[in-house]
Amino acid sequence: MMRGLAILAVVAACGNDHGNPSACRNPPGDFSPGDAQGHPDPLGAAAGQARAGRVKAADLPAVPSGLVTWREGDFVLANDKVALVIEDAGDSDLYDPWGGKPVGLARVAGGKMVEPNNFGELFLLTGRSTIVTDSVSVIADGSDGGPAIVRARGKLHPLPFFEAVIGLVFADQWLDIDAAIDYELAPGAEHVDVRYRYASARGDVSTLPSVAHALMYTKRTPTYVPGGGFDASLTGSPFLALVDDAATSWGYIPGDGALGGSLAVSGFVGAFGPGFDMPACGTLDRIHAKIVIGGPGLDGVQAAVARVRRETQRVLTGTVTRGGAPAAGVRVHALERGGGYLTRATTGADGTFALHVPAAADVRLDAYTTGEAITSVDAGTGATADIAMPPLGKVRVTATEQGAPVPVRVQVFPTGGRAADGVPNNYGEPELLGGRQLVRFATSGDLTVDVPPGTWRVVVSRGYEYELVEETVTVAAGATATVDAAMDRSVDTRDVQCADFHVHTWRSNDSGDDALDKLAQAVADGLELPVRSDHEYVADFSSEIERLGVGAFANGMGSIELTSFEVWGHMGVFPLVPDPAAVNGGAPRWQVWPTPEDPDVEMATLSPPAVFDEVRRRPEQPVVIINHPRGGKNYFEYVGLDPATGIASQAPEFDTKFTLVEVFNDSGWLSNRNGNVRDWFNLLRAGRKIFAVGSSDSHGLVTSPVGYPRTCLTVGTDDPRLVTPNLVRDRLAQGRSAVSGGIYVSARIGTAGPGETTRGAGAPIDVDVTVRAATWVDVASIDVVVDGMTVDTIPIMPGDADPSDATIRYAKRIQVQTAATGGFVVIAAYGNRPLEPVHPGRAPFGVTNPIFVEP
Repeated sequence: MMRGLAILAVVAACGNDHGNPSACRNPPGDFSPGDAQGHPDPLGAAAGQARAGRVKAADLPAVPSGLVTWREGDFVLANDKVALVIEDAGDSDLYDPWGGKPVGLARVAGGKMVEPNNFGELFLLTGRSTIVTDSVSVIADGSDGGPAIVRARGKLHPLPFFEAVIGLVFADQWLDIDAAIDYELAPGAEHVDVRYRYASARGDVSTLPSVAHALMYTKRTPTYVPGGGFDASLTGSPFLALVDDAATSWGYIPGDGALGGSLAVSGFVGAFGPGFDMPACGTLDRIHAKIVIGGPGLDGVQAAVARVRRETQRVLTGTVTRGGAPAAGVRVHALERGGGYLTRATTGADGTFALHVPAAADVRLDAYTTGEAITSVDAGTGATADIAMPPLGKVRVTATEQGAPVPVRVQVFPTGGRAADGVPNNYGEPELLGGRQLVRFATSGDLTVDVPPGTWRVVVSRGYEYELVEETVTVAAGATATVDAAMDRSVDTRDVQCADFHVHTWRSNDSGDDALDKLAQAVADGLELPVRSDHEYVADFSSEIERLGVGAFANGMGSIELTSFEVWGHMGVFPLVPDPAAVNGGAPRWQVWPTPEDPDVEMATLSPPAVFDEVRRRPEQPVVIINHPRGGKNYFEYVGLDPATGIASQAPEFDTKFTLVEVFNDSGWLSNRNGNVRDWFNLLRAGRKIFAVGSSDSHGLVTSPVGYPRTCLTVGTDDPRLVTPNLVRDRLAQGRSAVSGGIYVSARIGTAGPGETTRGAGAPIDVDVTVRAATWVDVASIDVVVDGMTVDTIPIMPGDADPSDATIRYAKRIQVQTAATGGFVVIAAYGNRPLEPVHPGRAPFGVTNPIFVEP
């Protein structure tokens, strides 16, 4: 992400650097705090009132995603329409480590917060800095009938997590500036004014060339811009909205005109606005932004923004029908003829919709559901428009294994022509997998989907260990075609369970995947051990497993992707137990920064060995996995690892204790052979016992499927409920594993398997190799690797298959010879055709971890 932030430097000139500003003879005072408690009933505002005070736990509504970070004792601003929650002072979750910033919002009905937003993070910046909050208090509780005001105050300081790059944009840190952020909510208002106040003791004027507006986690609540629709390019926009379709959404209006040059990368969205001058020896206050609260969904918030901006709109209503019956759950998009994207809404149970559009707009409506073509009507400048969509039929799939329901992936393909094109990206609809009409994950083994009338190819799968079930069905309008899928687990992987140690959800800043959907895909694709590894937040899938009722099929273990951004790379830390009371679920710290209690601490990045050692001292005794070690600012680049020798030029920064490297990151054997595989083998040759991990690094269900590849461990059972994190950790750390991208490879030298050691270096030794794969998976060749060199490539022929078991593609004894001083043996198998139709574009492969040979 930080590589992208460097681009912002071209749109903001550096300000004057006041490392040693002249001092005032009579410096202004700082900003006094207000009342520590505020109104005793902050959510009790009637019409014409606004209130501010501390929020009670009973008044904080449940957020379905579980992601919100508000807590009892935070502050709430509320009137009879909207509420904004401001975090109390102290350590803060997510990326801004200091409190005093917004942590959630909702609409208000009947004195309660309702339909809370799936809130991410808003950075309130002055140049590269924000407030190190030493207090949050209530300046006005609203009892006088005026606005309610909550104040966060403290000193300015650069925001730690992206200081390495944003420091290039703004030279002045403004460390000597006292500041306060006042959040002001008027009675009857639908927005909160965010007012920055400054007190400068400098004897000269300070210039901030531009103001930065920045947000994080915009994948979970995507950004909308007027005219552009769902687009993260903010340049020239008068506002943006963060859209939560199922709940309250919110808009952000910059304080000084339209947004300027912008950047969107990895869930971070930022833009610049005009700068300002800080007076010498004086104070300044300015409206930084307005937070507009509305909803549900896009239409509700853009209508609220229009009211705040005093723009006139009309309400456009209508009904969507199919075959004369009301059609629920249809998305209706409004576009202005000759203009851009306006808004959208979803039909209710009665098929009705209501949209707020500019009063004079000439409107076209596009009605859409996933898997069918758009139905368009001209609404013109009228107030009503009905839409008649073509009728649909249904396909019902029931999947069983030995008579019991099992989770499966269900895909529907057109039998002629092409699948529906979907809609333009700026409509904000879910992405479709190429060539498919629909892709669904049936965790209960029973699924019914809507499809247009016609003939369809239905493919039911359950991961790499199972055969496919394919059936062509003809669907009539209003009728249901059925597919009974008896799943055949043809590949013998008894006592082996497979893990993906690198799975992101919308808890990560750069993923928009609902954790329930992510788990559903993992389970449907036969992955027993999905390990949640969100950026900078410890989490697991335990609650999602319980909600979906799939405990018999998956065990969700906790971890984190320790993410140092543009410093020294990303690391998997496994296993970890989430601590709800700790910052970011108990995330390890890789930076230090000042706090109100210890303001003299200098912001600094810790060295990798120190961080890793601290991690290893945790009660869980986790292991460290070097994730995607090459490319950009990742660990092997940072330490200057020589790919030819396995020696690091930055020796003090090179940890000598790690044993695990993510050699295969959403990639296969051949594509890595001259990259990460080469590094792995050279580290082995240098005497390090390093073991390969294969993981998906999945950020999107369509773009990077969970479980390709996966790391398969011998754990002595096929029941995920009997596997413990410690057992998985120990097997992983010992190298008792193999990586599978659809192919399962096992190898033994005598009784020694991967991660183990045998005798006989310097003499010919026999390696027993077995290659297994379901019949739909292509297996073409085996590479025999000795001491890092491919000593033989064996083509796999049809005649090599076991006549009694077609999934055993090769089972033979291979003779190899290591150096007399010792060495290692790795066996890899791979195919030429991708893993269609399950994981398109992914190359089939499997590879063992090394078996070591000593004299």
